[in-house]
Amino acid sequence: MEKIIDIEERIPSLRKKRKRRMTFTFSILLFLFFLALFLILYLQSSWSKVQFIVIEGTEIVETQDILKLSGVAEGESMWGFRTNEIAKRIAAHPAVSEVKVNRSDLTTVRIQIIEHEVVGFRADNEKQLVLSNGEVYESSVAGSLYGPALLDFQNEKAEDRLIAELSKLGVAERGLLSEITSTPSNADPYLVTIYMNDGNTVITSAVQLAENIGHYPSILQQIPDDQKGIVDMEVGIFFKSYDAVYIEEGEEIQIEEEEAAE
Repeated sequence: MEKIIDIEERIPSLRKKRKRRMTFTFSILLFLFFLALFLILYLQSSWSKVQFIVIEGTEIVETQDILKLSGVAEGESMWGFRTNEIAKRIAAHPAVSEVKVNRSDLTTVRIQIIEHEVVGFRADNEKQLVLSNGEVYESSVAGSLYGPALLDFQNEKAEDRLIAELSKLGVAERGLLSEITSTPSNADPYLVTIYMNDGNTVITSAVQLAENIGHYPSILQQIPDDQKGIVDMEVGIFFKSYDAVYIEEGEEIQIEEEEAAE
């Protein structure tokens, strides 16, 4: 026989359940009210505005150029833009290799830049920097701080190969080079003449420039300290002093390639 529960016995429990539901609903509504109030106050306060724009990593690119490309200005809403869209606009700059844009510290927009490496500059304008991606970018900084002057390149393929090889060199190795000019021969259209900062001249193919310049310090060890001249790396490695070239005094020195390769 089923037990019969009087409705009067169930009323207190029903009341408790209803009270719990009402309390829960009221808590949710109260939370949403204060959340909406907080958002309204936040959006009207200076804490929701851009107060600082930090641009990091620029060396040859003017920060004002990056700021202009970003389209962000102080005083604007921190949530009125998309960081990925800003990054795309900045990445279109010819001297920018990589870019990251993020919001930080509540009121700061941080833009982090990685520039393409400068491998040289145009000889007729020191501020026209030649970049590792092949672009030429006119900057306010002097190109001689970064690499050699590039002269007389009519062969675009030869110049592209030269730029690729210069990109393989470290800053210190590029610092050895003063000027590079294209001096193609019938045998090698990529042949270049390099005027070194120490007074020597190097003749080499642009195809092997990085490898050959890497050997240059050890080549110097086989050249008499009191002599300056031409290091010919076309076939093998030979050194001939300027005296031997111009006044026919002195001898050509064959450089030991195994020692040079060490």
